[in-house]
Amino acid sequence: MSTANRYQHIKSTKPVVGKARKLKDLMIKSDNRICADCGAPDPKWASANIGVFLCLKCGDVHKALGPDISKVLSVTLDDWSDSDIDSMVEVGGNSHANSIYEAFLPKDRPKPKPDSTMEYRTKFIRAKYETQDFLKPSLRISSRSSFKSTTSVKSVDSNFSSTSRKD
Repeated sequence: MSTANRYQHIKSTKPVVGKARKLKDLMIKSDNRICADCGAPDPKWASANIGVFLCLKCGDVHKALGPDISKVLSVTLDDWSDSDIDSMVEVGGNSHANSIYEAFLPKDRPKPKPDSTMEYRTKFIRAKYETQDFLKPSLRISSRSSFKSTTSVKSVDSNFSSTSRKD
């Protein structure tokens, strides 16, 4: 299925402008056409504060983390606030967020696949976002309350950029 057909649900009879245009432009980037956590095609959900696009199964796990960790919105059904859109745009999408949240992902710890069990998917997503096991240690947020005050992955990005991963 072509990209144009895959995202035709976003089209309307009116021209896409403003925040809807920003979200659509972000969605059609190649790295955002798959789930950030398992690689399933055509994600219909997003975590606005983390800045990633998600499939239904991974979106369900993110919802269970709670909005203080992952604010999950439908890309087609929910009304996005300007700040939600701005957070997504600021992060830039799945590749950028994953470069931070998976910077120290062990080679023996594979990401879930679209057909992975919910148990494995849940363990991986909790380790990635809740306990931040794969984040550079100096960037980890020590408590839920401080995580709550973080609006996007960009807030940790400035430190990450200057001290990138060394293998």
